[in-house]
Amino acid sequence: MKSILNKISSFFFIVFFHFANAQVGINTNNPSRMLDVEGTMKVHNLNDAHANADYDQSIVTDSNGNIDFTKKSSLLPSGNSNNTDKESFSQIYNTTDGNGDGNKILKCGKFQFSLTSTSDSKIRFRLNDNPNTQVGIYMNMEQNWDSNGYQFFQGKSYFGTPDEKFLFDSTNYTVWQNLAEAQLADFEQNVLNFQYPGDSDFYRLIIYRIKQSVGSTPDSRDFAVVCEKF
Repeated sequence: MKSILNKISSFFFIVFFHFANAQVGINTNNPSRMLDVEGTMKVHNLNDAHANADYDQSIVTDSNGNIDFTKKSSLLPSGNSNNTDKESFSQIYNTTDGNGDGNKILKCGKFQFSLTSTSDSKIRFRLNDNPNTQVGIYMNMEQNWDSNGYQFFQGKSYFGTPDEKFLFDSTNYTVWQNLAEAQLADFEQNVLNFQYPGDSDFYRLIIYRIKQSVGSTPDSRDFAVVCEKF
């Protein structure tokens, strides 16, 4: 009797060991990994862990559907000043009244940009985050328009001085500040260059407005706002 029990125990151990170490397939008879699913997959109740430093890996797949991970740090720009890293953010929209849309906000690095909801569509900006101290932002701006129009200014306005700066602190960093001379006419392109104090990133903002006409409908305007962070 003892011998029979030993044989039965050995049999179940072998079966259990086999399945514990076997590759399992769902909708496939030839699994190539420990778990091989032929079909789609759905997961419910996922947690948002983007701010959790312990979650430093992202799931990636290859062309065969194999799932693995990569470090999130590998997806970021290198940070090496000898490398060329650039990010580009853009916003393009149309308005039927020819005015900018003040509710459309373009976030780029440490800044936010938008156009006033007025016929001159002035360019304005503010900070993304509280600087916790006063910071001064210097800018220069190049304007180009039809009929070979061109002007260049530094500071806060065309008639200002190059050392004029936009001041932000913890009380006003969410308040829009207008560039006094930066209003858009049809077919006008504005190019702004600026930096954040103590930051190694360089920013270039390009804003363009063009008249559009479709059939007999009244003319509308396309606005293109593009920010590049180097």
